[in-house]
Amino acid sequence: MSDMDTRQQKYEELLFAHLADREAGEVRFFVNERRFDIMRQAFADQLAGKSVLNIASGPFAMEFYLSPDCARIDSIDIDACLAPLHARLIEEELIAPSSFAVCDVMAFEPERQYDVIVVNDMFYTKHVDFYAVMEKYAPFLKPGGQLYFDILDRRAGPLWSLFNKDSRYRRYDMADVHATLQQHGFAVEASLPSLGIKGGMDRAIRSLLWHTAGVANNIIFLCRKGGAALAFAGAMLLGEPLLQAY
Repeated sequence: MSDMDTRQQKYEELLFAHLADREAGEVRFFVNERRFDIMRQAFADQLAGKSVLNIASGPFAMEFYLSPDCARIDSIDIDACLAPLHARLIEEELIAPSSFAVCDVMAFEPERQYDVIVVNDMFYTKHVDFYAVMEKYAPFLKPGGQLYFDILDRRAGPLWSLFNKDSRYRRYDMADVHATLQQHGFAVEASLPSLGIKGGMDRAIRSLLWHTAGVANNIIFLCRKGGAALAFAGAMLLGEPLLQAY
């Protein structure tokens, strides 16, 4: 067994132990590395040396799979059972030393600005408002810093409703999302469809919907604070790729 396989096995064991009250399928979702394929592509190796705020971190899968050599990474989540898990992951050296706070996203008060803010798998819930989160956290991203998030597209709602998979979720108009980002000084570097993490027929159907109708269940955004000119200049200076937006 390779070192990565051993680390993966230990990570899964700790998640199942600390999330014993959750359904096995939910835990398997957390440990599915495919969730981070697009994030890995978007950031490449550009997280090294940067300060990162991970909002609604969940069980620290980003910290485990991307393994960024960050200068600092602060994570927050409302789930109190994640605190002992975070401590064990650091103790086992499965993630880099980092901070974690049990806190509601709208109650957290950042003490600094960050190079990167990540909001992964949060805006689907009806208990969180995208517009309010942008209003609160935009000032805590440094000029030239990057914002990464995913959000459910309203256009896909009727289709997912046919499978009784939409009533629990909140969807947004993508034109409103773009307008809000512009209002807060963000330039969109990439807007990419998430094609799911199951692979096989599920991915094939999602891909067909996207390429034929331009519809995806959720859209992933990579943005840079400071406008298009600053985004381009920063990318050229730092060697960071400007992903082509669909």
